[in-house]
Amino acid sequence: MEEKIVTGIYIRVSTEDQAKDGYSISAQRDKLTKYAEANDWDIYDYYVDDGISGKNLDGRPEVIRMLNDVKNKKINNILIYKLDRLTRSVKDLITLIDLFEKHKCTFNSQTEKIDTSNAVGRMFVKIIGIFAEFERENLAERVSLGYEQKTREGNYTNTNGVYGYDYIKGEQRLVVNEYEKELVNRIFDAYIDGYSYFKICKMLNEENVPTKRGGHWSSSTVKSIVNNPLYLGKVRYGVSKKIRDKAFIQDSENVEPIVSQEKWEKANSLVERRKHFCVRRYPSENSYYFHIIKCAKCGGNISARQQNQNGKLYITYKCNNATRGFCECTGFSHNHMENAFLEYLETLESLPPDESILEKENEKNHAEKTIDDLEKKIAKFESKKKLIRTQFINDLLSIDEYRVLSEELDKEIESLQMIIEDNEMIVEDCSSEYIFDDIKNIVTNIKLNWQFLTNKERQQFLEQFVDNIKVEKLSNSEIRIDSVEFMR
Repeated sequence: MEEKIVTGIYIRVSTEDQAKDGYSISAQRDKLTKYAEANDWDIYDYYVDDGISGKNLDGRPEVIRMLNDVKNKKINNILIYKLDRLTRSVKDLITLIDLFEKHKCTFNSQTEKIDTSNAVGRMFVKIIGIFAEFERENLAERVSLGYEQKTREGNYTNTNGVYGYDYIKGEQRLVVNEYEKELVNRIFDAYIDGYSYFKICKMLNEENVPTKRGGHWSSSTVKSIVNNPLYLGKVRYGVSKKIRDKAFIQDSENVEPIVSQEKWEKANSLVERRKHFCVRRYPSENSYYFHIIKCAKCGGNISARQQNQNGKLYITYKCNNATRGFCECTGFSHNHMENAFLEYLETLESLPPDESILEKENEKNHAEKTIDDLEKKIAKFESKKKLIRTQFINDLLSIDEYRVLSEELDKEIESLQMIIEDNEMIVEDCSSEYIFDDIKNIVTNIKLNWQFLTNKERQQFLEQFVDNIKVEKLSNSEIRIDSVEFMR
């Protein structure tokens, strides 16, 4: 059932408007009432601000009452005579349109032909959005400059706090958390002793040590601690990519150091040295099950690792949650995964090509053409409706004549829409059946030809036709495919 359009009509005049341009309250009320009736909109109420400037929204009680009715779902459409009747401030207009959109309330201006329920109106909103984005960018730039200046003065600006310190909001400063301080030093010591970020995070997770926000540790969290000069009593600016070109580190009298200068420098010199021992990158098509396979035990994603030993490439897969200590699934080789997948393919039903596919495709094409033709007819009827609406507004048609013509056009449109719905069902049925049969035939061919495909072709097949493969490790060498979900 189509939702009723319940309209609030807003009218405003300032003292100087009363005598010019037909902006009087009665003139606006008459024109807007006619416009609402022509569109079959229910009028909920009139909101009239008499003798009040449109410079801003403050001090306009009827605007406030109207906005409260929008928020309380009493009205879902706003109608005004002209945009400047509502506001002359771009900033206020952006705020109002955001509010209307949030509460699913359309917005219409009679003289400017703004109607956010259609494409032209939505284009207007996008133009307004450009102004909003410009305003937000200016604000972001001003905030960024403020943060930069505060950092140069030695203040820590991240109010979320950081591990090792507690942020005192009222005083806008950091104080050392003694328990976390010990753990920060332990992380630095472990890194200096040769532990990787990953081994440190695994150790902390196994000990059930929570992060600052009560979550699990990750390699990136550990890395952010080892790299952070805050633990030396220094604040930094320019961590994010957007402002990295402006990055700097500033000594601070407001932050108490947690680690010694010697320890921090030793750890970070190791960071620089270890950067040279990067893992060699291999083409992703070699590990073509990556991104497709998931752990059957916990549902987590599975990562791939590639190593080259004595000129031979070894590929292994492992559950990410197992890597972090939250799943019992151990790693398995690409070869074992390959054997398990081939065994699974053998269990699938081999279907001969379905001769009805071409018939279904022809039926689908005919239905799509019918829909296209009917939509063009509906567009013509909609144009006629707009024409008679304009004639009625300009007093060229009486209300009775307008209603008779409008009802006839609505019946024609409704009839065509019913036919369109029938044809849309045909398209949907044909599409789903065609895709299902097509995939089954492809799978049948894949079973016969998998061994002749290149790794790249296997990767393309999996990414195009397989949604996910759930894998379970049963023993040191045995892999079981729990399920394979094909794209539908």
